[in-house]
Amino acid sequence: FARTNMGARLSTNSSVNVRVMYGFSFILQVVQSLAQSQYLDEYIFKVAEGISPHHGNLVVGTLESIAGVTKLLVAFPIGCVVDWRPASRTRLAWVALGLGCPTVVIGVLAILSGRLWMLTIMQVAFVIFAEFASCLAMAIFTDSLASRSLDQRTAAFANVQVFQNLGTALGSGIYGLTLLSFQAPEDWTGFKTKSALLAGFALLVPVMLSLFTFRQAQKESKDLPGEQPEIQTEIKTGRAWVPYVVLLALLILALAAGMVFKFFPLFFINIYGMSVVQISVVQAIEPLVKACFTYLVGVCAPVVGRAEATSLCMVGVIGCLLGLSIQREEGTHLLSSLALFMFRGSLAQASFALAWAILMDCVPASQRGRWSSSCTVLNMSWSGAAVIAGELLDKHGYQYTFCIAAGLCAVALVVFSPLLLLKLQRLPSEPVEVSPNANAQSGAAEVVVVVDPFSTGGFLAAELLSQGCAVIALWTKESNIRYHDYPKIFDPRQLLAELDEEPTVEATAARLREVVDSVSGSLAAVICGGDSGVNAADALSEALDLRGNGGGHGNRRDKLVQHQALEAAGLRFARTVSGTTWEQVAAFAETEQYPLVVKPIESAGADGFKLCDSMDEAREHFDFLNSSDRWCGAQGRGVLLQEFLEGTEYIVDHVSCDGVHKTTMLWMYDFQEVNGHRVCIAQRPVPCDSSAMAELVAYTRQCLNALGVRNGATHTEVMWTSGGPCLVEVNCRCQGGTGFWVPLCRKMTGYSQVDAVIGAYLRQEAFDALPNTPTFLMFGDIIHLISYEERLITDTAMPGLEAVRGLSSFTDVALNVELDKMMCKTTDWNTLIGVVALCHPDPAVLAAHTCLIRSMETSGSFV
Repeated sequence: FARTNMGARLSTNSSVNVRVMYGFSFILQVVQSLAQSQYLDEYIFKVAEGISPHHGNLVVGTLESIAGVTKLLVAFPIGCVVDWRPASRTRLAWVALGLGCPTVVIGVLAILSGRLWMLTIMQVAFVIFAEFASCLAMAIFTDSLASRSLDQRTAAFANVQVFQNLGTALGSGIYGLTLLSFQAPEDWTGFKTKSALLAGFALLVPVMLSLFTFRQAQKESKDLPGEQPEIQTEIKTGRAWVPYVVLLALLILALAAGMVFKFFPLFFINIYGMSVVQISVVQAIEPLVKACFTYLVGVCAPVVGRAEATSLCMVGVIGCLLGLSIQREEGTHLLSSLALFMFRGSLAQASFALAWAILMDCVPASQRGRWSSSCTVLNMSWSGAAVIAGELLDKHGYQYTFCIAAGLCAVALVVFSPLLLLKLQRLPSEPVEVSPNANAQSGAAEVVVVVDPFSTGGFLAAELLSQGCAVIALWTKESNIRYHDYPKIFDPRQLLAELDEEPTVEATAARLREVVDSVSGSLAAVICGGDSGVNAADALSEALDLRGNGGGHGNRRDKLVQHQALEAAGLRFARTVSGTTWEQVAAFAETEQYPLVVKPIESAGADGFKLCDSMDEAREHFDFLNSSDRWCGAQGRGVLLQEFLEGTEYIVDHVSCDGVHKTTMLWMYDFQEVNGHRVCIAQRPVPCDSSAMAELVAYTRQCLNALGVRNGATHTEVMWTSGGPCLVEVNCRCQGGTGFWVPLCRKMTGYSQVDAVIGAYLRQEAFDALPNTPTFLMFGDIIHLISYEERLITDTAMPGLEAVRGLSSFTDVALNVELDKMMCKTTDWNTLIGVVALCHPDPAVLAAHTCLIRSMETSGSFV
């Protein structure tokens, strides 16, 4: 499908996970409304009354309390399991499947038998499964909202409640229609009730399956991450106590809810004499009212403030409960009681959604599983209140119980009130300056397809738009596990269209021609934007008869294919083997010297890379990679083992046009020992005029020829060993890092790799005018910012950052820290604080500024 002149497309992982969470919440709530909730309560009530009259409420409350105790016992262990490996949370769907299948079987047997002890076991099994599944889903869902704005996150949490209510309405409606289909009056322990309960447990199967459709949430970039949107849009509170206050207030609210909610159907049945069908109608309408009200509150909350909106909802709940408490128990005022009942539920759910959004915004990502499991504490208070309320109802009636519940809500409001005193301040965001792109609206002379335009690919798309081209963003199947993200410099509303790859190359090419023809344009080029688009860009350029590399040299992303091509060409290559099972690589692992490199056969940046010191460590990491997702394709493609190349690592950036290779920049990685780990602390531009660097460049170009690279950008990693240069890998796209390095290159050489690749595809005369290797006009450096401590980021003022911005050499900065999130000690690429680019005509000034930044790191004054 195509979306022309649309707003920014959310990341695939984020948008998919949000949709899955909505669906998961919807189906699980259908299950709750059929197999749990009031229908099961009335079923248990009647079964208990048949055994011991006048103790039905007590039995219902007792079973509810047993369920709550079970949740309390398993909640924290489940939260720890979910948080154990945050990067592999999606794999825990298999655990949920193992818990859910026995739950379905036990539920069917318990309902058919009608025995209280079996119903008790059923409740225990159900709550364990539901707790695990809900905790897992909520953790992944919250992770997926990290890159969204405050308003979007608030709305998303509110929408979860909306879909839960829609599920309740559907389940209640199905139950009511089932009852209406029979002529005879329904017995709560009869066939129709059991059928509804059994149908509910059968729906646990799609609940389990939905967990397998979650995708692992990742940060925006694993290359050199840019500044996170949350730095600019997060609520600035600086209060570590906020989650605890919110949780306490929610706990008290849950206690109040537990005293009344479970008994409302019994209230209308016993006091007002409502029939089974009437109860079903009420149960179908009430969640629809809740859904509408919660949605409206989610929209309005960012305007009035989340804390303020939550408090107003609590006040409304108190008023409704007091109103219910003055209704006569003789059965009058039915309509007013129903209205108060529905508004009380709507206000209570809205307050929970808003408060929960505040709580989850203020906890570290690594603890979201445990905080999600804190819902169990709420359920425990709910369940503990149920048994107390059952006793109160049997002795004192409904009016007395409603007054007690209103008092508890008042206490919750007092506990929550300190949040109203906080100055909730939205941090300013930098506006994106965009100019209207006429090409997206009328005939365009040149249309360029950028395949998977994430990271620097998005920067490339923005540059093409600025030069008057119309741009189509094409997202490949492999990018489905990658964010559809764009750098801040790029406004995707200017795109001519945004397409998803079709099942075949021919179909994708036809779709591209259709879009180009619709604006009477001419298709000028297909350019790879990100790693996952390499093979698709090659295949499409060949199918469309455009400049490219074609598909005759196999999968250029496959690192094993790369080294086999070097071996065939007689070039120095690294000993390499790959496989999808350990048996396929075991012989190599047994004979090769250690340390040994283990990494995905396809990946980008340092994703999945590990230097292993023993065969056991190598096998463990092999198994991990073979069963986990990569952030840039390569699922199920295999794992690569490679000899460790000892030496200095260089990056050689090239752009090629019809087999002519031109070097746009040569970089050296500066690896040092940091916090007990080997960490790259800088990426240094290196002149190409020495004999050694000339040999390095010549070897790299031989590698490109061996791989059949004739056109486009390449980002090649080469190790200078004691025996000379040896390839690590070739990445057939521009350097990553969201184009952060482009301004530095332009200052130092007058152009960048992005400029050169546009010239190679569209302006050959400009490409021909470029030098064979760059000549430095200034001195530059990219500093990788190191963290020597672990602490919570509670402020984004960052005086050290402001000092760096004031340096005469300052060029650009990209940060990898988030407000109210833990900043870890730097141990690898992904735990860097960020990167700073410096450029100056005087090398002494550049060195002094570098020393200043390093001193800020060690003193902890940068952030």
